Amino acid sequence: MPTLDDIHRYLYGSWRMMRGRPDGLIHLDISAEGFWQSFYAMVVAIPPLFAGWVAYAADLARGDDEAALRLSIVIRTAMVDMISWVLPIVAIGLLARRIGISRRFAPYVIASNWGTALIAWLFVPATLLRLFFPAPQEIMALVSIILFGLSIVFSYRLTQVALQRPHTFALPFYVVLFIGSIFITLMLQHLLGIDYPGPSDSTLLRR
Repeated sequence: MPTLDDIHRYLYGSWRMMRGRPDGLIHLDISAEGFWQSFYAMVVAIPPLFAGWVAYAADLARGDDEAALRLSIVIRTAMVDMISWVLPIVAIGLLARRIGISRRFAPYVIASNWGTALIAWLFVPATLLRLFFPAPQEIMALVSIILFGLSIVFSYRLTQVALQRPHTFALPFYVVLFIGSIFITLMLQHLLGIDYPGPSDSTLLRR
């Protein structure tokens, strides 16, 4: 288990990579132990993710104050997020040699894990606003879009630095990974019955 100082250093390194700074890599533990320790980033990300799960459950269960229903949504949403975090990494690991990134696989996973935790904290302000200071839907949508756009830019920069490949390789790689992750998330949400309801739907929940 990494120490608090280690976690701070890893997050700082990821932040530098998100700003396009290759020297961010030197702040990460690029070793076999560092590879497995990087999954501790999931624990670091749990507080902001949990807030997001609660907000999502509140949106889906609107008009229904049943605690068991909301808890069920939180658990299913957590499952979606955790699987969506790990499954793309497994897929990349299986394809790493074939697509020529076997030597950069570990640095990418390490940086990506800590970067994902950092991005999760980036969404905290919007999540807290949704939970405690409900704003008009249009404003919340705008804030979410801005933060989502920033997360895409930061994630791509981190990916390009971690892979140490030109944009002609890193961009298609990131686009495929991004689309695949979105597909996995939507598929899992549908399978677990937590699709986000559209404007005309009272709820799409399957208890």
